[in-house]
Amino acid sequence: MKHKVNQQAAEAIKEHDTLTSGSQFVPRGWYWHSFKSRFAGPRIQSMPRLIRGPLFWIRNLRFYRLPRKIPFTYSADGMATLAIPSFLSQEDFQRSYFRLRVASREVVDPGLHWRAHQAIWCAKHCMQIEGDFIECGTGKGLMMSAVLDSLPEWKDSLKRLILFDTFSPFGINPETGENEQDFGIRGTYASSVEDVATNFSEWERVELVQGLLPGTLHDGRIEKIAFLHVDLNYAPAEIAVVRELWPKIQWGGMMLLDDYAQVLEQNEAMNKLSRELSFDILTTGTGQGIVVKS
Repeated sequence: MKHKVNQQAAEAIKEHDTLTSGSQFVPRGWYWHSFKSRFAGPRIQSMPRLIRGPLFWIRNLRFYRLPRKIPFTYSADGMATLAIPSFLSQEDFQRSYFRLRVASREVVDPGLHWRAHQAIWCAKHCMQIEGDFIECGTGKGLMMSAVLDSLPEWKDSLKRLILFDTFSPFGINPETGENEQDFGIRGTYASSVEDVATNFSEWERVELVQGLLPGTLHDGRIEKIAFLHVDLNYAPAEIAVVRELWPKIQWGGMMLLDDYAQVLEQNEAMNKLSRELSFDILTTGTGQGIVVKS
Protein backbone atom coordinates (compact mmCIF):
# COMPACT_ATOMS: atom_id res chain seq x y z
CA MET A 1 0.00 0.00 0.00
CA LYS A 2 1.69 3.13 -1.25
CA HIS A 3 -0.18 5.79 0.70
CA LYS A 4 0.42 6.52 4.38
CA VAL A 5 -3.32 6.74 5.18
CA ASN A 6 -3.91 3.29 3.72
CA GLN A 7 -0.96 1.88 5.65
CA GLN A 8 -2.23 3.36 8.91
CA ALA A 9 -5.65 1.80 8.33
CA ALA A 10 -4.04 -1.57 7.65
CA GLU A 11 -1.96 -1.43 10.83
CA ALA A 12 -5.02 -0.53 12.93
CA ILE A 13 -6.92 -3.53 11.54
CA LYS A 14 -4.00 -5.87 12.27
CA GLU A 15 -3.79 -4.58 15.85
CA HIS A 16 -7.55 -5.05 16.30
CA ASP A 17 -7.45 -8.61 14.95
CA THR A 18 -4.48 -9.52 17.17
CA LEU A 19 -6.49 -8.46 20.22
CA THR A 20 -9.63 -10.32 19.10
CA SER A 21 -10.52 -14.01 19.33
CA GLY A 22 -13.29 -16.22 17.96
CA SER A 23 -15.44 -15.63 14.90
CA GLN A 24 -18.32 -13.19 14.65
CA PHE A 25 -19.54 -15.03 11.54
CA VAL A 26 -19.98 -18.60 12.86
CA PRO A 27 -23.05 -18.60 15.14
CA ARG A 28 -23.33 -20.72 18.26
CA GLY A 29 -26.52 -21.64 20.07
CA TRP A 30 -29.81 -23.48 19.72
CA TYR A 31 -32.93 -23.15 17.61
CA TRP A 32 -36.31 -24.74 17.03
CA HIS A 33 -39.04 -24.44 14.42
CA SER A 34 -42.24 -22.53 15.10
CA PHE A 35 -44.18 -25.06 13.07
CA LYS A 36 -46.65 -27.89 13.64
CA SER A 37 -48.62 -30.16 11.36
CA ARG A 38 -51.78 -32.23 11.77
CA PHE A 39 -51.43 -33.83 8.36
CA ALA A 40 -51.89 -37.53 9.06
CA GLY A 41 -50.05 -39.29 6.26
CA PRO A 42 -50.54 -43.00 5.61
CA ARG A 43 -48.89 -44.26 8.81
CA ILE A 44 -50.85 -42.13 11.29
CA GLN A 45 -54.01 -42.48 9.21
CA SER A 46 -53.82 -46.25 9.70
CA MET A 47 -53.79 -45.87 13.50
CA PRO A 48 -56.95 -45.80 15.66
CA ARG A 49 -58.50 -42.33 15.85
CA LEU A 50 -58.01 -42.09 19.64
CA ILE A 51 -54.22 -42.20 19.45
CA ARG A 52 -53.74 -39.96 16.42
CA GLY A 53 -53.64 -36.80 18.58
CA PRO A 54 -50.74 -38.03 20.76
CA LEU A 55 -48.95 -39.23 17.60
CA PHE A 56 -49.27 -35.78 16.04
CA TRP A 57 -47.80 -34.29 19.23
CA ILE A 58 -44.87 -36.75 19.35
CA ARG A 59 -44.06 -36.24 15.66
CA ASN A 60 -44.09 -32.44 15.96
CA LEU A 61 -41.99 -32.57 19.11
CA ARG A 62 -39.45 -34.86 17.50
CA PHE A 63 -39.00 -33.03 14.20
CA TYR A 64 -39.74 -29.38 15.02
CA ARG A 65 -40.10 -28.46 18.69
CA LEU A 66 -37.02 -30.04 20.30
CA PRO A 67 -34.11 -27.55 20.41
CA ARG A 68 -31.25 -28.27 18.02
CA LYS A 69 -27.77 -26.85 17.72
CA ILE A 70 -27.37 -24.12 15.11
CA PRO A 71 -25.54 -25.86 12.26
CA PHE A 72 -24.53 -22.88 10.09
CA THR A 73 -20.96 -22.56 8.84
CA TYR A 74 -21.41 -18.85 8.16
CA SER A 75 -23.92 -16.16 9.10
CA ALA A 76 -23.61 -12.50 8.11
CA ASP A 77 -24.84 -9.91 5.63
CA GLY A 78 -28.44 -11.13 5.75
CA MET A 79 -27.68 -14.81 5.08
CA ALA A 80 -26.91 -18.01 6.95
CA THR A 81 -25.70 -21.15 5.25
CA LEU A 82 -24.49 -24.71 5.68
CA ALA A 83 -22.35 -24.40 2.56
CA ILE A 84 -18.61 -25.00 2.83
CA PRO A 85 -17.00 -21.53 2.60
CA SER A 86 -13.63 -22.78 1.39
CA PHE A 87 -12.84 -19.43 -0.22
CA LEU A 88 -12.52 -17.91 3.26
CA SER A 89 -9.34 -19.89 3.87
CA GLN A 90 -7.73 -19.07 0.51
CA GLU A 91 -4.77 -16.74 0.84
CA ASP A 92 -5.67 -14.69 -2.25
CA PHE A 93 -9.18 -14.03 -0.98
CA GLN A 94 -7.96 -13.19 2.51
CA ARG A 95 -5.58 -10.61 1.08
CA SER A 96 -8.26 -9.05 -1.14
CA TYR A 97 -10.80 -8.99 1.66
CA PHE A 98 -8.27 -7.35 3.95
CA ARG A 99 -7.90 -4.65 1.30
CA LEU A 100 -11.68 -4.16 1.44
CA ARG A 101 -11.38 -3.60 5.18
CA VAL A 102 -8.61 -1.06 4.65
CA ALA A 103 -10.91 0.87 2.32
CA SER A 104 -13.62 0.88 5.01
CA ARG A 105 -11.34 2.87 7.34
CA GLU A 106 -12.81 0.81 10.21
CA VAL A 107 -11.14 -1.86 12.31
CA VAL A 108 -14.24 -4.05 12.77
CA ASP A 109 -14.88 -6.56 9.99
CA PRO A 110 -18.07 -5.47 8.14
CA GLY A 111 -18.99 -9.08 7.31
CA LEU A 112 -19.13 -8.75 3.52
CA HIS A 113 -17.19 -11.92 2.69
CA TRP A 114 -19.79 -13.56 0.45
CA ARG A 115 -20.59 -10.27 -1.28
CA ALA A 116 -16.90 -9.70 -2.00
CA HIS A 117 -16.48 -13.31 -3.13
CA GLN A 118 -19.22 -12.85 -5.72
CA ALA A 119 -17.86 -9.50 -6.91
CA ILE A 120 -14.38 -10.97 -7.33
CA TRP A 121 -15.78 -13.97 -9.22
CA CYS A 122 -17.63 -11.68 -11.64
CA ALA A 123 -14.64 -9.41 -12.14
CA LYS A 124 -12.20 -12.25 -12.86
CA HIS A 125 -14.53 -13.55 -15.56
CA CYS A 126 -14.90 -10.05 -17.01
CA MET A 127 -11.15 -9.54 -17.37
CA GLN A 128 -11.52 -11.73 -20.47
CA ILE A 129 -14.26 -9.47 -21.88
CA GLU A 130 -13.56 -6.34 -23.91
CA GLY A 131 -14.43 -3.11 -22.15
CA ASP A 132 -13.96 -1.16 -18.93
CA PHE A 133 -15.07 -1.77 -15.36
CA ILE A 134 -17.77 0.65 -14.16
CA GLU A 135 -19.10 1.19 -10.65
CA CYS A 136 -22.13 3.36 -10.03
CA GLY A 137 -22.26 4.08 -6.32
CA THR A 138 -18.76 3.63 -4.91
CA GLY A 139 -19.00 4.94 -1.37
CA LYS A 140 -15.62 4.38 0.27
CA GLY A 141 -14.65 1.90 -2.42
CA LEU A 142 -14.82 -1.36 -0.49
CA MET A 143 -15.91 -3.75 -3.24
CA MET A 144 -13.68 -2.41 -5.98
CA SER A 145 -10.70 -2.36 -3.62
CA ALA A 146 -11.18 -6.10 -3.10
CA VAL A 147 -11.72 -6.60 -6.84
CA LEU A 148 -8.58 -4.77 -7.94
CA ASP A 149 -6.48 -6.49 -5.29
CA SER A 150 -7.68 -9.84 -6.64
CA LEU A 151 -6.53 -9.00 -10.18
CA PRO A 152 -2.72 -9.01 -10.48
CA GLU A 153 -3.20 -8.83 -14.25
CA TRP A 154 -4.84 -5.42 -13.92
CA LYS A 155 -1.52 -3.58 -14.17
CA ASP A 156 -0.84 -5.09 -17.61
CA SER A 157 -4.34 -4.58 -18.98
CA LEU A 158 -5.76 -1.59 -20.84
CA LYS A 159 -8.98 -1.50 -18.86
CA ARG A 160 -10.16 1.50 -16.90
CA LEU A 161 -12.08 1.43 -13.63
CA ILE A 162 -14.50 4.35 -13.58
CA LEU A 163 -16.07 5.13 -10.20
CA PHE A 164 -19.23 7.25 -10.13
CA ASP A 165 -20.52 8.74 -6.88
CA THR A 166 -21.40 11.99 -5.19
CA PHE A 167 -18.69 11.02 -2.66
CA SER A 168 -20.83 12.68 0.00
CA PRO A 169 -21.12 11.31 3.55
CA PHE A 170 -24.79 12.26 3.94
CA GLY A 171 -27.80 9.96 3.66
CA ILE A 172 -30.06 9.90 0.62
CA ASN A 173 -33.38 11.73 0.49
CA PRO A 174 -35.80 8.98 -0.66
CA GLU A 175 -37.87 11.56 -2.54
CA THR A 176 -35.08 13.15 -4.58
CA GLY A 177 -32.22 10.64 -4.50
CA GLU A 178 -29.83 13.38 -3.39
CA ASN A 179 -27.45 13.29 -0.44
CA GLU A 180 -28.72 15.74 2.17
CA GLN A 181 -27.31 16.76 5.52
CA ASP A 182 -30.72 16.39 7.17
CA PHE A 183 -30.49 12.61 6.63
CA GLY A 184 -27.34 12.32 8.71
CA ILE A 185 -23.88 10.97 8.04
CA ARG A 186 -23.75 7.38 6.78
CA GLY A 187 -20.73 5.46 8.01
CA THR A 188 -20.50 3.36 4.86
CA TYR A 189 -20.52 6.40 2.54
CA ALA A 190 -17.39 8.24 1.43
CA SER A 191 -16.13 10.95 3.74
CA SER A 192 -14.74 12.84 0.72
CA VAL A 193 -13.66 12.29 -2.88
CA GLU A 194 -10.07 12.93 -1.77
CA ASP A 195 -10.11 10.02 0.68
CA VAL A 196 -11.50 7.66 -1.98
CA ALA A 197 -8.81 8.82 -4.42
CA THR A 198 -6.21 8.10 -1.74
CA ASN A 199 -7.60 4.63 -1.22
CA PHE A 200 -7.23 3.77 -4.93
CA SER A 201 -3.87 5.50 -5.38
CA GLU A 202 -1.93 2.24 -5.71
CA TRP A 203 -3.71 1.24 -8.94
CA GLU A 204 -3.44 2.73 -12.39
CA ARG A 205 -6.31 3.77 -14.67
CA VAL A 206 -8.80 4.41 -11.88
CA GLU A 207 -10.97 7.44 -12.61
CA LEU A 208 -13.37 9.12 -10.17
CA VAL A 209 -16.38 11.00 -11.50
CA GLN A 210 -18.15 13.09 -8.88
CA GLY A 211 -21.79 14.09 -9.19
CA LEU A 212 -25.36 12.85 -9.26
CA LEU A 213 -26.22 9.97 -11.58
CA PRO A 214 -27.34 9.46 -14.29
CA GLY A 215 -26.36 13.02 -15.21
CA THR A 216 -22.61 12.44 -14.89
CA LEU A 217 -22.40 9.26 -16.99
CA HIS A 218 -21.24 11.19 -20.05
CA ASP A 219 -18.21 12.42 -18.06
CA GLY A 220 -16.86 8.87 -17.98
CA ARG A 221 -16.49 8.68 -21.79
CA ILE A 222 -17.72 5.08 -21.68
CA GLU A 223 -17.67 3.09 -24.91
CA LYS A 224 -17.63 -0.58 -23.93
CA ILE A 225 -18.31 -2.22 -20.58
CA ALA A 226 -17.04 -5.60 -19.36
CA PHE A 227 -18.25 -5.34 -15.76
CA LEU A 228 -20.88 -3.05 -14.23
CA HIS A 229 -21.45 -2.81 -10.47
CA VAL A 230 -24.56 -0.90 -9.40
CA ASP A 231 -24.98 0.23 -5.79
CA LEU A 232 -26.89 3.52 -5.72
CA ASN A 233 -29.41 2.76 -2.96
CA TYR A 234 -32.08 4.57 -4.94
CA ALA A 235 -34.30 2.76 -7.45
CA PRO A 236 -34.97 5.56 -10.00
CA ALA A 237 -31.27 6.31 -10.39
CA GLU A 238 -30.38 2.62 -10.71
CA ILE A 239 -33.00 2.09 -13.41
CA ALA A 240 -31.84 5.16 -15.35
CA VAL A 241 -28.20 4.07 -15.13
CA VAL A 242 -28.82 0.48 -16.21
CA ARG A 243 -31.11 1.55 -19.06
CA GLU A 244 -28.40 3.84 -20.41
CA LEU A 245 -25.43 1.52 -19.89
CA TRP A 246 -27.00 -1.84 -20.82
CA PRO A 247 -26.32 -1.41 -24.58
CA LYS A 248 -22.63 -0.83 -23.81
CA ILE A 249 -22.17 -4.07 -21.85
CA GLN A 250 -20.45 -6.56 -24.15
CA TRP A 251 -21.67 -10.10 -24.78
CA GLY A 252 -20.43 -12.22 -21.89
CA GLY A 253 -20.02 -9.14 -19.72
CA MET A 254 -21.62 -9.04 -16.30
CA MET A 255 -23.70 -6.71 -14.17
CA LEU A 256 -23.73 -7.05 -10.37
CA LEU A 257 -26.64 -5.41 -8.53
CA ASP A 258 -25.68 -4.83 -4.92
CA ASP A 259 -29.08 -4.33 -3.26
CA TYR A 260 -31.31 -6.19 -5.72
CA ALA A 261 -33.04 -8.49 -3.22
CA GLN A 262 -32.59 -6.38 -0.09
CA VAL A 263 -34.83 -3.42 -0.87
CA LEU A 264 -38.34 -4.10 -2.23
CA GLU A 265 -38.54 -0.91 -4.30
CA GLN A 266 -35.24 -1.65 -6.03
CA ASN A 267 -36.19 -5.28 -6.52
CA GLU A 268 -39.52 -4.51 -8.17
CA ALA A 269 -38.07 -1.75 -10.35
CA MET A 270 -35.19 -3.91 -11.59
CA ASN A 271 -37.50 -6.86 -12.26
CA LYS A 272 -39.63 -4.60 -14.42
CA LEU A 273 -36.56 -3.33 -16.28
CA SER A 274 -35.28 -6.88 -16.80
CA ARG A 275 -38.47 -7.73 -18.65
CA GLU A 276 -38.17 -4.57 -20.73
CA LEU A 277 -34.52 -5.22 -21.69
CA SER A 278 -34.81 -9.04 -21.75
CA PHE A 279 -32.21 -10.08 -19.19
CA ASP A 280 -32.38 -12.59 -16.33
CA ILE A 281 -31.24 -11.88 -12.77
CA LEU A 282 -29.71 -14.52 -10.51
CA THR A 283 -30.65 -13.79 -6.89
CA THR A 284 -27.93 -14.63 -4.36
CA GLY A 285 -28.12 -15.22 -0.62
CA THR A 286 -26.60 -11.81 0.13
CA GLY A 287 -29.37 -10.06 -1.79
CA GLN A 288 -27.16 -9.28 -4.76
CA GLY A 289 -28.31 -9.89 -8.32
CA ILE A 290 -26.01 -11.22 -11.04
CA VAL A 291 -26.69 -10.71 -14.73
CA VAL A 292 -24.67 -12.18 -17.61
CA LYS A 293 -25.29 -10.51 -20.95
CA SER A 294 -26.00 -13.21 -23.51
